[in-house]
Amino acid sequence: MMNNAIGRGPADLYEKAPGGGLTDAQERLARTWTFLDEDLPDDSSPMYERHPEYIDYIREHRLSYAGGDVRRYDLRQQLPNDVVAFTDIPYIGDGARAHLLDVYLPKEAYLRGDADIPTIFDIHGGAFFYSFKEIMSVYVAQLASRGFAVVCPNYTLAPGGDFLDMLADVSAALSWVGEHEGEYQLNRSQLFLSCDSAGALLGLFLLATQGDEELARLLGLDRRSAPMAFRSAGFCSGMLNYDHLFDTAVPDSKGLFDSLLPMFDRLRERLDGTAFERTENLLETLDRVPPMWLCTSTDDFLEEDSLRMAITLRRLGVDHQLVDLRSSNGRRLPHDYPLMTWDDGAAPCMDSILTFFREHMSPRIDIGDSM
Repeated sequence: MMNNAIGRGPADLYEKAPGGGLTDAQERLARTWTFLDEDLPDDSSPMYERHPEYIDYIREHRLSYAGGDVRRYDLRQQLPNDVVAFTDIPYIGDGARAHLLDVYLPKEAYLRGDADIPTIFDIHGGAFFYSFKEIMSVYVAQLASRGFAVVCPNYTLAPGGDFLDMLADVSAALSWVGEHEGEYQLNRSQLFLSCDSAGALLGLFLLATQGDEELARLLGLDRRSAPMAFRSAGFCSGMLNYDHLFDTAVPDSKGLFDSLLPMFDRLRERLDGTAFERTENLLETLDRVPPMWLCTSTDDFLEEDSLRMAITLRRLGVDHQLVDLRSSNGRRLPHDYPLMTWDDGAAPCMDSILTFFREHMSPRIDIGDSM
């Protein structure tokens, strides 16, 4: 389905609900536009009885996150006129909302019928229990307007699945790219990865499992097609360290690992005692770690993850770039700031990641330097 429509939110989009939470109109929008509570077990379910704090944490924080997102709804629906979007394409044919993806193409390349548009595979964040491909629409559309095809999948969220379910989903979505590249003018030989927040940890494991067959088998991934190599990867406010799962002395990312511990049970069981049980070990085992672009900021609660990753990449001799934005004059540069496309200060971050990707293209491809 092709969709270039501009959506609008309800009249009270920016209002504050008395006592906090959402207004009635905002809640109606949240239930259709976000994953609010459609996959949460009720309080009498066996899952809730086993993990009540886990479920309550997700319920509470989904509502909080939705409160910010519905107020940005209109800003996140305004696609550029020079982009064509194909939406809600199933990459697993089970009809699940979690198994749909969107493809964004630069309109000129689409109309010319270009068969090899450099392609970005984007994995959204959301603390593993929230967010969806639509929330990334304007950001990834702006990437497309600058000459790239972008594939943006949904994936299973907690508590409907665990980390390995999510990894299996994004792996299946990547396989879809390989199977349908000709149909959607994608180019698997000029493939780039972009991720933000929790999506970065999924992206890190996706890179690793594409490059290491032993790890893919260990984590139970059933590849539908041959593994694909990313020419480079970009991580925005990324969760890039999972060591806390094996060593509680390592700082937790805003308490997310402890709060969501049931979601990582199978991952911990599979990695325990292997060469992959630390973030740095995961990279060391790979024959090739792709060049990495890292972006964070002084108000990003995951800033340390990006800084640590840059040190690791330097030690391993991996080509990388670190962008650490500094707050000044009382202006906050929060977590995932580069994705806030309505803020003029975010544009240079997009320029930076795309310049990095262009530098790592095959020499035969030239999509220009205009931005």
